[in-house]
Amino acid sequence: MPTANANTGNGFSKAISYALQEAKKYPEETRAKVLELNQVYGSSKEMGKQMREVADDRKTALKPVLHVQINFHPDEKLSKAQAEQAIDSILKDIGIEKDNHQYVVVQHKDKAHDHYHVVANRVGMDGELLNDHRIKDRLQVACDKVEQEQGLRPTQGRTVMYDQSQINGFRYATAKEKQINKKQKENKPIRDKNPKIMERKTEIRDQLKKVLSKKEIDSPEKLKSELEKRGVDIQFSENKNGISGISFRKDNISVKGSAINYKWSDLSKVLEENNANNEQLKNVAPQRAKPVLAEDMEKQKDKNIFKADIPSKENFEILDIETPSAEVKKEGLQPTPEEKKEHDFIKDYNPRVESAMEEIKKELEKGNIDVKVSAIMEKHGFKEGTDRFIYSNGQMKTSIKKATFERPIKDVKEQFAWFKDSEKRYHELMQQEPKKITVLDKLTGRGKEKENANYKLQREKKDAVKPEFKPQVRGMGSRDLTLTSKFENREYEYKRQLQLKEMFSNKNEQEQSQKRGLRR
Repeated sequence: MPTANANTGNGFSKAISYALQEAKKYPEETRAKVLELNQVYGSSKEMGKQMREVADDRKTALKPVLHVQINFHPDEKLSKAQAEQAIDSILKDIGIEKDNHQYVVVQHKDKAHDHYHVVANRVGMDGELLNDHRIKDRLQVACDKVEQEQGLRPTQGRTVMYDQSQINGFRYATAKEKQINKKQKENKPIRDKNPKIMERKTEIRDQLKKVLSKKEIDSPEKLKSELEKRGVDIQFSENKNGISGISFRKDNISVKGSAINYKWSDLSKVLEENNANNEQLKNVAPQRAKPVLAEDMEKQKDKNIFKADIPSKENFEILDIETPSAEVKKEGLQPTPEEKKEHDFIKDYNPRVESAMEEIKKELEKGNIDVKVSAIMEKHGFKEGTDRFIYSNGQMKTSIKKATFERPIKDVKEQFAWFKDSEKRYHELMQQEPKKITVLDKLTGRGKEKENANYKLQREKKDAVKPEFKPQVRGMGSRDLTLTSKFENREYEYKRQLQLKEMFSNKNEQEQSQKRGLRR
């Protein structure tokens, strides 16, 4: 049952020292053991220096260190030959070749299960940089391949797996497999040496599952409030990017989210999914519903087919009005006074939010990372609140969370930081002077070395392209923030019913015609 994880970095010696557990004093039987040294030798510092010399040939590589952790199930005790075969296969499948890459393989013995650390140089002897795109998915496939080929214990929960019948050699988990994996993870038995703590962990997890089943729980605040009603306190851990972890407390017993199989990364996905579904329900646009019309027509064949299926009122924030049925009538469809009021409000709101979003997006595309969002929103009629921008015409109002803009702005700032780093490296390269070759250099043979270095520098300068800051702005689609009025939805439903009525009327006529033909 091999599983693997990977991360990249810039410190070779530090990573090798960590793999060798040099900072820890373990007894001989649990001390880290070197399994393989490939194209390196010596101490951690010496091996790090050797890898750095090769990595320096690729100055554009910001993170040349690849650190891979490979784990096996506690019940699987592999021989040295089996472990080496498995690790070699995994490394080869992610692009690490024995004859081209420097790496160190170390076995750790400080835990019940066999696990190995690999520190590799992403820059090969040929000067090429190992692609780390989707490295974790590629590791899943490589581990699954080893599992199948060596007959090891099957691993549950893979999202992508080895499949030799596919052209690319892998396939993604089906929706059914994902659902099974999710259930297995949620129902994984909780273990603890202390029976009381184990009981509290189980209670907290059960309450959490019940709360998450409610689709209206779509934010950390709502999750915290609902669990507190059930006697469970929540503590969020935060860093500069926001919430990074979660822990729970019940009856003076605290547990981490990971201890009950609910890490914050898992919980945040559920909350985001609920939020996306709720927002979608609030802003159902008629034109988005058209593709499902044909399928819907086939399904609705009962006697109540011409009754409207109007969404519930709680799905709409800006109005609290009764909406008449969209039942087909001879006189046609007219908006109620309240519907007209809402329709006029949205007709005024949508162009404003579209213009504001477009202006903010253009500023970011120009590279203005300090764009004044508040000023632009106020310019288009929005008032700034504590955590959102509010638009109101005196009778009705709606709002947009400030967080809507924070993510795309943060993304552009990260692109700017990357650009500044690239610009710095470009200028350093251009300012680098060729090495002077003295008579002594020629006599000692160092002249040839310097000539090669100067030629390499000249080639790098020639190939270098001056960086330009042209940010890509993602997540700023105004369509997601525009609203659709209840009358528009009802009008669409009305037209849909007319189409349904006409379709079934024609179908009945055809059936009657066929019956008359048979009688003849």
